[in-house]
Amino acid sequence: MANSEYEYVKREFEFDRRLPPSNWIVVRIDGCHFHRFSKIHAFEKPNDENALRLMNACATAMLEKFPDIVFAYGVSDEYRYGIRHPLIFVFREETEFYHRRESKILSLCVSYFTSVYVMKWKDFFPNKELKEPPYFDARAVCYPNLKTIRDYLAWRQVDCHINNQYNTCFWMLVKSGKSEQAAQLALKGTFAKDKNELLAQQFQINYDDEPAMFRKGSSVYRQKVETTVKIDDYGTPIKRPRLKVTVAHVDIIGPEFWENHQHILREGKFMHEFVKKFGIDRILPPWFPPRFSIIHSLDKPNDETALRLMNASASLMMEQYPDIVFGYGFSNEYSFVFHEKTELYQRQESLILSSCSSYFTSCYVTKWKEFSPHKELMQTPRFEAEALCYPKLKIVCEYLSWRQAECHAGNQYNTCFWMLVKSGKSETEAHEILKGTLSKDKNELLFQQFQMNYNNEPAMFRKGSCIYRQKVEELAEAEGGDNGTARERWDVKVDHVDLGPGFWRKHPWIMTNCN
Repeated sequence: MANSEYEYVKREFEFDRRLPPSNWIVVRIDGCHFHRFSKIHAFEKPNDENALRLMNACATAMLEKFPDIVFAYGVSDEYRYGIRHPLIFVFREETEFYHRRESKILSLCVSYFTSVYVMKWKDFFPNKELKEPPYFDARAVCYPNLKTIRDYLAWRQVDCHINNQYNTCFWMLVKSGKSEQAAQLALKGTFAKDKNELLAQQFQINYDDEPAMFRKGSSVYRQKVETTVKIDDYGTPIKRPRLKVTVAHVDIIGPEFWENHQHILREGKFMHEFVKKFGIDRILPPWFPPRFSIIHSLDKPNDETALRLMNASASLMMEQYPDIVFGYGFSNEYSFVFHEKTELYQRQESLILSSCSSYFTSCYVTKWKEFSPHKELMQTPRFEAEALCYPKLKIVCEYLSWRQAECHAGNQYNTCFWMLVKSGKSETEAHEILKGTLSKDKNELLFQQFQMNYNNEPAMFRKGSCIYRQKVEELAEAEGGDNGTARERWDVKVDHVDLGPGFWRKHPWIMTNCN
């Protein structure tokens, strides 16, 4: 960490929001604007089997990645046009996953889920191009005991049945020639038995014969199975039990499922609606495990292609979220500043965090091939996020100055470290040589040993990347090909400059009164 006068902006304004202990944690992931997304990609109505199987594959990957997730449940929820494809992940009661910090749990879960969704798209839609980045938001809900967890899951399955039965009737009526408004009127006030009769009499459909995945949703959990580990000298297979992630479409409303799968949850009684009351509502520095850099052979100390991919993803964030007024990034992190009067998601922290980390992830994965056309994405990238609130513009600017000071200190150290390693020193030796050195010592080391002037290194490495909107003028073409009138528009600009008072004076439209 750089010893900077600006460090207080992290220390004094960071909140340690941890979810209460001895509570089961449920993370619900919903598709953002999935009605539009499903329309663009021509998903079938009322259920697209391939889309659901893709969601199930993502849920399976989540259980394989995060051992503390003990159960997942997903449905296709398209009630009254609001396609969401919600998925629910249950973390065990005693989990210490990221020390129960809500921001880390939400952002890492939704980011990993998004990565898998984009990377697996071609497996389920080989002939359908991904036309826009999908993204998701997430909420965390705490339940105090096993009974409320099972009641919550039962309530979700009841909703799955009600909504799917309605949607099946609705889309059959529309496909038969009725307008959407007429279909709604025809179903208004009907009960389950009325809908079953409508399907049977008008369309010769027995609702109970519809695929269980549509009617009951998808349950994802670990199932005990026996696998052959080796063959003994007599040709007899030696088997060992292990837990394998399984997707099933079964009733989870009654006790039978839980009695047969006691390794997931314990037996409990069931109620439904009252569990809604337990909901909790609580920019963005992305995170990579070091292994990601190693697997993809990123250059040390800076990989220019990787940095430009981060900048491209951040630029798309600015375009997607108009309330973001400024972004600053270096190495493997980005911070996004939202306007103080933003009403994005009614300022619900969980939704801002999760949707931003999800969209950034989606952009990163979808643009990977553009920046690394000859390098396969071998590991699923994921990002964590946290939200910080600052009461004054001056403090926001000092936060950004702190991040730039960190960029300088970290990059100068890493440049020296990797030059020493490349010259033949071990990593331990390089650390020892640099231990206790000041900035001027590192500059001298680079110049004397490697004939390198640190100030001549690319500004993107030394100063990081600033992203903001820049007003530009363009000439509107008049009729007949003549020059027309000039008009203004705002373009997202990436810059590598000092974030001192001079920058803000030259760019007053970004943030004012920050000196």
